[in-house]
Amino acid sequence: MAQAGKIPYTDAMAAISVPKSWAGAKTIIWKSQGGKGFPASHKCRIPISIKDVVQEGYFLDIFHKYSDFDGVPDKVSMTFVAGGARLLALDENGPSEHVNTVGKGMPHYGKNADHPHVHVPVPEGSSGYAEPIDRTDIQALWRIFLERANISGAPPFTLPPRQPQSESGQMDLL
Repeated sequence: MAQAGKIPYTDAMAAISVPKSWAGAKTIIWKSQGGKGFPASHKCRIPISIKDVVQEGYFLDIFHKYSDFDGVPDKVSMTFVAGGARLLALDENGPSEHVNTVGKGMPHYGKNADHPHVHVPVPEGSSGYAEPIDRTDIQALWRIFLERANISGAPPFTLPPRQPQSESGQMDLL
């Protein structure tokens, strides 16, 4: 997954506001991160285009891990990256300890932003400020993220397989 990078606020807002299009496959193609806990986690990286031209350094990183606990939602992160910086992200994973340390004067500055929340740039930095949003199903979260990131043409959000697929080239454990 992309890490928080430094990018001027005006550049971050320009990258978010420009209309963008999904330039990936017709469905989300998940890759298992194998060997990193149970249940397995999956990720996907999707290129983004502007005016039908795929842009170098513009992409989406999506992460998913099923929850095995009743009442705790799956862990999901949807991230728009441009210029090496995590500009806009939507995170879901049950209770959160995220405290906004940037965004002085913003409504949620200094407060705990429970999940789900959307990370947005603020003049103080391109990452670190999150706005809580109402809990809803993953399809609605996906639509919220795409709208906020100004990305069109994306397929519906599909969940990764719970187990290795026979055509994946991986051996199932006996």
